[in-house]
Amino acid sequence: MKILFATDEVLEVPYDTLVGVNLNNLGLHRAILEDMDLHDASFIGCDLRGAYLANSNLIRCDLSRTSLMTAFFMHANMKGARLHNCRAMFCNFAGADLDKADVLDADFSDANLCGTIMTCININYAKFTNATYDDLTVWPSNFDPVAAGCVKE
Repeated sequence: MKILFATDEVLEVPYDTLVGVNLNNLGLHRAILEDMDLHDASFIGCDLRGAYLANSNLIRCDLSRTSLMTAFFMHANMKGARLHNCRAMFCNFAGADLDKADVLDADFSDANLCGTIMTCININYAKFTNATYDDLTVWPSNFDPVAAGCVKE
C-alpha cells in the first residue's frame, strides 16, 4: 500500500490496509490519510504534523506521544483513541468525535474544537490554552472549558 504526502512524496508500506497496523515512530509529516479506515492502528511517536485525516476512522487508534501540530481531523471518528502526551496544537478537530478518547497530558492549545464531541477520559489533565469551541462542542458535564483556557467563538 502507498501512503501519499502533500509534498508529492510516496511511502510504500507492506500492508493491504492500515487497519490495526503498527506505524510507530514513522515520519508522516503532511501525509494524506483522509477518508481512510485506520481503526486500531498504532501511531505512537509518529510525526503527523500537517497530516490530512479528515473523515477518517481512527477508532481506538493509539496516537500517544505523537506530533500532530496543524493536522486536519475534521469529522474524524476518534472514539476511544489514545492521545497521551500528544502535541495537537493548532489542529482542526471541527466536527470530530473524541468520545471516550483518553487525552491524558495532551496539548490542544490553539486547536479548533468547534462542533467537536469532547467527552474524553482524563480531560482535566489536558491543556487547552486558546483552543476555540462553539455551542455545538460537547463537553463532559463536570468540565469548564473557559476555566481550562478555551475561547468561545
